[in-house]
Amino acid sequence: MNPVMISTIDALLPQTQCGKCGHAGCLPYAEEIATGGPINRCPPGGSATIAALATLLERPVVPLDPAHGVEQERRVAFIREAECIGCTKCIQACPVDAILGAAKRMHTVLSAECTGCDLCLAPCPVDCIDMLPLDQVPAALPASTDPALLSQKWRVRYHARKLRLRSQRDERQLRREALARQQEASASTTNAVRQWEPPSVTLIDPARARLDIAAAVARAAARKAALKD
Repeated sequence: MNPVMISTIDALLPQTQCGKCGHAGCLPYAEEIATGGPINRCPPGGSATIAALATLLERPVVPLDPAHGVEQERRVAFIREAECIGCTKCIQACPVDAILGAAKRMHTVLSAECTGCDLCLAPCPVDCIDMLPLDQVPAALPASTDPALLSQKWRVRYHARKLRLRSQRDERQLRREALARQQEASASTTNAVRQWEPPSVTLIDPARARLDIAAAVARAAARKAALKD
């Protein structure tokens, strides 16, 4: 694959990371397009993205593939907060960390950061999330509505989330390894204690001890007498 071409194609995609193209993100779809894959499977990008890709790749403009969705105005997620049970499943599904909340606490959407991917809808167990047009959610208006700037911002947030998740996975792995080493050291200490045996003790026969002492005294007396002579 040509990394430059992949990057150029990726820059033309809307970076909603919605998966409607059949890939888990815009970059994998860009990689498919770079190897000759279809250019008409991105509903968020719609006809404008198809035209841009066709120009770049010198291919004919084709209609959006309806099997992957329909083109529509940008929408954002809106949580009916009174119905939210704080399950965090929508937070886990959001590809750009645009949902705030904690376990068993109400969640809310950072509307201006929402890509409208609607990936949070399916996992919600109480169906308390709606996808609303921008004009119905005033807080959803970002600082800029320029598609290029939005896609750039979403790409940054997407990769920042991936980095955060990778860091958390690495941290959990380090904790597991440290715990395993601690348990191994504890087990080794326990085994060492179990395997230790007290030194053997030889009991002394009192009668034999008296005889040995008497013999030693006699030898000492004999040496003393020999020195006098």
